[in-house]
Amino acid sequence: MTTPNVAKRSKLDLANALGYHPLIRVALANGKCLPFDGAAFAGADPLAWPKPVRWRPEHDCAADAVLVAGAGLPKLLVMAASGAVLREWSLPAPVVFPDGDGSYGVSIDGRVTFLSGRRTVMAFHPVRGVQVLWHHERDLRPQSPILHGDTLWLVEDAGITVIDLSQGVVTEVRPLPHGAVCAAALVSGGVLFAFTDGSLVTIDRAGNARARIWLSARIDRLVPADNGLMHAIGEGHLVTLDIPATATVPLF
Repeated sequence: MTTPNVAKRSKLDLANALGYHPLIRVALANGKCLPFDGAAFAGADPLAWPKPVRWRPEHDCAADAVLVAGAGLPKLLVMAASGAVLREWSLPAPVVFPDGDGSYGVSIDGRVTFLSGRRTVMAFHPVRGVQVLWHHERDLRPQSPILHGDTLWLVEDAGITVIDLSQGVVTEVRPLPHGAVCAAALVSGGVLFAFTDGSLVTIDRAGNARARIWLSARIDRLVPADNGLMHAIGEGHLVTLDIPATATVPLF
């Protein structure tokens, strides 16, 4: 499975989820492969989907770039559209991501969150670089952490954990009778989680469940749209939802 990520209008970066070709560069104008030195990624594959960002070191102009990380290398790299590595950071452990899926969450203020190992939550900022957000006491599932302001939502096997980073308050949302989390996305009332039984539940900052919806088919991806809408995508189907965020509902 190959996933495209546009680093610049004229170029395309392709990462192979299975690691057969860790990274190639393609010109959109004619489809030709562009020169690329993959020495910086040696031993890193399989790669997480490259994440387009606007890299802006302090006092420098912003530039189109992508974040690149692999399951075999404890590093995060920023790569320019030219293929040059602009900066790299050592991590406590390699970035964790599910097979054939993205590993990054993006907050409203532009921070990109990811897991380094199974218990460390980290964030990339276009200006400030990489920092540790949270060390968790249990293993987390390979699901993108979701950050909004000072609130962090994390997924474990046993349930969902909501963390107030400013106060250090941890709220555990469990048990979850709807099965495992398949996808998650930020919405106005908190984070919308899709479960294996077709349920979609919004968990707010306080750990309350709101606006539960049930669909007959499993949802594998949630894509925010304009005007507060959400596209729920599964195998062979797409449903667009208008998610209410007012009434509190029981999880059961």
